[in-house]
Amino acid sequence: MKLKRILAMFIVMSMLAVSFVGCTKDTGDKQGQITDGGKKEETQLEGSLITEKPTTFTIFLNFNNMPFNPEWRVWQEIAKRTNIHLEGVISQSNSNEQEAFNLMVSSGKLADIIGYVDASELEKLGRDGGILPLNDLIKEHAPHIQALLDSDERFRQTAVSLDGNIYQIPKNQNLLTAEFWWIRQDWLNKLNLKAPTTVDEVYNVLTAFRNEDPNGNGQKDEIPLFDRAGHKMPDEFLYFWDTSTEFYPRDGKMTFEPMEENFKTGVRNIVKWYKEGLIDPEIFTRGPKSRDILLSGNLGGMTHDWPSAGDYNATLPESIPNFEMVAIAPPADQHGVIKERTMRYPGVGWSISSQCKDPVTVIKFMDFFFTEEGSDLMNWGIEGETYVVNADGTKSYTDTVMKSEQTPLGYLRSLGIQYRIGMNQNPEYEYAFMTPAAKAAAELYNSHPEWFAKDVPPYLDGKLGLKYLPEDEVEYKKIMSSIRPYVDEKFQSWMLGTADFDAEYDAFIAELKARGIERAIEINQKSYDIFIGK
Repeated sequence: MKLKRILAMFIVMSMLAVSFVGCTKDTGDKQGQITDGGKKEETQLEGSLITEKPTTFTIFLNFNNMPFNPEWRVWQEIAKRTNIHLEGVISQSNSNEQEAFNLMVSSGKLADIIGYVDASELEKLGRDGGILPLNDLIKEHAPHIQALLDSDERFRQTAVSLDGNIYQIPKNQNLLTAEFWWIRQDWLNKLNLKAPTTVDEVYNVLTAFRNEDPNGNGQKDEIPLFDRAGHKMPDEFLYFWDTSTEFYPRDGKMTFEPMEENFKTGVRNIVKWYKEGLIDPEIFTRGPKSRDILLSGNLGGMTHDWPSAGDYNATLPESIPNFEMVAIAPPADQHGVIKERTMRYPGVGWSISSQCKDPVTVIKFMDFFFTEEGSDLMNWGIEGETYVVNADGTKSYTDTVMKSEQTPLGYLRSLGIQYRIGMNQNPEYEYAFMTPAAKAAAELYNSHPEWFAKDVPPYLDGKLGLKYLPEDEVEYKKIMSSIRPYVDEKFQSWMLGTADFDAEYDAFIAELKARGIERAIEINQKSYDIFIGK
């Protein structure tokens, strides 16, 4: 209620004031002229111009700890072509997105354009009056976005809130595959082993990696199974037994997997594997650099990771002869089922705040990124600088991108390319800088759509991306704020051997119920029923 009062006060002030912090500084030409009949007609502008005069809007965006920077090369080009200049409201020294977002909202001074990592927070801000519903604006002024809403069900599901309004335009990620199971092929060759195809075979291979000295240094220092995913690590290992520490629907019924039989099987095996030295002993503390550390040290054997895991084949053989990482199919679980839970899905994009004075111009600007020209800028950059068009019409990145000291994607992002905005991501952009190993991984997984459960809601960073009714959302978050840390704490204690899983499991379930897990399941069931149109 306090937020609504603050927003209402500032909206009234913005209507009365000539200018307002966080709103358009120069609305320029409104793209229309008054005719003899007193009606306003659209003015035809040249090329990709959105307005006749240069126009500035403020923007709140921080992606991967990178606050929006209007000096990025590609965004300078975008401003040149469209006449729309964006001015970031987040200090370049502030990498804390949540803190900056909360500060902006509590101040009541909203940027014209707002993007945020959590789509549910944008939708909540929309219901509270801080973000405009975009349905009519899109229908009237954004034909390219509307066409995608009409043709792409996943994009539409991501964009439309449960109240029927569109509060944010998603980043449409068209690639299906995200992460793969990777293993050291050179170690398999040295030990005369085949790539594992089942979870039992994984155990046998990891045991061999641990005991038979595949790195050849005479020490038992190999780390057979590792992960750099941090908070996702428990689930990525539990996937071997078709379980996790999260919610998951089965046959139309929402389950909390720690309460299911598969979880017992998974945890018991994880405890055993950790005790036998098959899992990185520093799994909870090594951090995101673990892949670099363990592979460059010729210590790591198997992991679940992005295509970039194949990049080491180009850099490490000089110091580690015959080094080779290859992607393998997801190992069949204890029931013989092959499943890959991680996949890409349209993600959060950007919104228009209710304090923006010229939302029509902004929505036209947002539509630009769904045109061929706008899409090329955000996927490839600037022709002749970051990419070239080949004789067959395909695109390739220039040496400036491919031979940068950064990774190709890192370099592109340093120019503002592939930022977190509403756009149509071209899957070819990633194939263009994939190493042979990464391409082979993507081709392997993309050729087996049966491995992916496409009827499941977005499985984002190990969690179901369900949308909640306003009356349920606050209650659900309150319940899970108590349950989530409890589950994480217990899992870590079991895995590390500081507590006994079987001895504690019944009490664990009782505590989950005491903290409201059954109500959380009910709320998720309701949201899931809405998702599947039940």
